[in-house]
Amino acid sequence: MTHTLHRQGTVEDLREDYVLLLRTSRFVNHEGSEKTMQQIWEVISHYSEDLVNFGNHYPNWDGGELYNLENLQKAKSRIIHVVFKDRERIKACLKELKERDFGISTVVSGLCGETEKICAEIGIAPHTVNYSLGVHGRTEQLPKGETLEIHTMCGHAMVSYHLIDHMVKEINRGKMTCQAAAKKLSRMCDCGIFNTYRAEKLLDKMTTGCSG
Repeated sequence: MTHTLHRQGTVEDLREDYVLLLRTSRFVNHEGSEKTMQQIWEVISHYSEDLVNFGNHYPNWDGGELYNLENLQKAKSRIIHVVFKDRERIKACLKELKERDFGISTVVSGLCGETEKICAEIGIAPHTVNYSLGVHGRTEQLPKGETLEIHTMCGHAMVSYHLIDHMVKEINRGKMTCQAAAKKLSRMCDCGIFNTYRAEKLLDKMTTGCSG
């Protein structure tokens, strides 16, 4: 799974952006995995105060929040997405998942040096490592700077850079806060891997400043 891999940004910013992805394998442990995935959501709920975002690719489009953590613990998930901004909290979560030994494939995305250290600190060795080698080709067609950093926090490119530009204009007009704009942008990413905490900070850099 690589849709969490290609996030752009400075090393400093990416130290506050870790994505945890767990999923079943169709031919190995897919059938009868509902209870196990619910138990994993229960573990994740222990860190509810630390979560930036989360989801299972089946969002609620009826208004309000895309996902509800309590409902996810009852859902028949085959995939789990979780975003942390704090290294020590994702490490604690991974440690608990390791101790429970659920047997479900677990992927951690973040700065490679940090993710490798986290694994070593809790006594696990990565099975596979994927590196993002950047974007090649007609890169002049890409959005620039912080716009690209926000855009790439949705691995399926559902957060349009045109919408990001619109949010910047709305903030500068005083019609929206950075927090509200980050939340609105996150609704476009139905996987739940968009880091609203980081987006709010980036929007603040891109505008004349935010309040609230």
